[in-house]
Amino acid sequence: MKKLYVIKYGGSVLDSGAGIRRAAESAKEEYDKGTGLVLVVSAMKGMTDRLLEAANEISTETPHEVIDHIIGLGEEQSVRLVASALKGMGVDAVEITPDSPSWPIVTDEIYGDANPIVDECLNSTDLGLRPLIERGKVPVVCGFIGRSPNGNITTLGRGGSDTTGVILARCLGADELVLVKDVAGVCSADPKKVESAKMIEYLSAWEANLMASTGAKVLHDKVFKYKPEGLKIRIISKKGPLDGDGTVIDGTLPELSIEAYENPVCLINIVGDLVSNPEGIAQVYDSVKLQGGKILGFSGSKESSLFVVDGDPLQVLNGAHSVVDSGRAKAVTSAEKLAYITVKRRGLSEAEAAANAKAALTGKGMKVPWVQVGSSNFSLLLSWDNLQEALVELEKIFGR
Repeated sequence: MKKLYVIKYGGSVLDSGAGIRRAAESAKEEYDKGTGLVLVVSAMKGMTDRLLEAANEISTETPHEVIDHIIGLGEEQSVRLVASALKGMGVDAVEITPDSPSWPIVTDEIYGDANPIVDECLNSTDLGLRPLIERGKVPVVCGFIGRSPNGNITTLGRGGSDTTGVILARCLGADELVLVKDVAGVCSADPKKVESAKMIEYLSAWEANLMASTGAKVLHDKVFKYKPEGLKIRIISKKGPLDGDGTVIDGTLPELSIEAYENPVCLINIVGDLVSNPEGIAQVYDSVKLQGGKILGFSGSKESSLFVVDGDPLQVLNGAHSVVDSGRAKAVTSAEKLAYITVKRRGLSEAEAAANAKAALTGKGMKVPWVQVGSSNFSLLLSWDNLQEALVELEKIFGR
């Protein structure tokens, strides 16, 4: 076996019998090159919604665990159709459904949004899928579905087949996870909304996570939680070969990163409605730049706007006051000699983590005048004199 690919076919690819045949043909083409394959399949386009609608029409009080079992039937249907197509082409395909002895995805019992238990998945994959691959077979696995240690059927949330793919690629040590979609890769913006949107050839895991967190249909967000460092994810079009061009996503989110900015910073508070006045915000940026400063963070409301700035505090304050001079704001205040800390961690619940950090630090007598929440990260300010104590405390909170 030259290399091993985990290939995930989305529902928009498996939209008809012709679509299923096209998917099987692309897999056979790669299989004939001697590549080891594991296929992960979603339900046919629209099938999950139809199953959910039917279940709700029967009863609106159906237990969540029963709903998961019902809506997972779409993936089981796809497995049988894709495996049948492959067998008809001479490929030794094996159907892997939750009832199979070789079933690999073990999860908790959070129905509708279950989380894979990685160690259990690794063990199941080694015992079930790996021997099949080593014998030259092609497992065709239901995406989206899990099974708890108690044997209950679960689902991984919308788009969960991506999660299935990354878990199997991780457990098998695959060379690549290839996501076959109805688009040729990830675009710089939604091409249906932005005419000049263009294809992106490469994204770091962090960049892709940032896009996904604000609505871009790049990957299911759980993918970044489970993606290992060395695994490349390639997003390609259903119209091309499996080794075709597309968007490559590489790297991983940090397990834990607590970074302190190298210099003391100041917090500029501009009282007035700048968020409705882009000219005023631009004026602040220009004035800070003119004074040799650099804006590191920003948050605002109609009452005031806060700017985290690296620069001479007195010069920055005088420069920022230009928005008052121009009548775009009422007043400017500043706090100096602050430490700027950013915490990043894979799978971080940002708002909760930021609230916990602020509570812990203030409980130690440290004032935290500013917190900003991002995607899998948050930043905060506190006195520069408290920096080392804060780093130790944050390590205790998030390093355990």
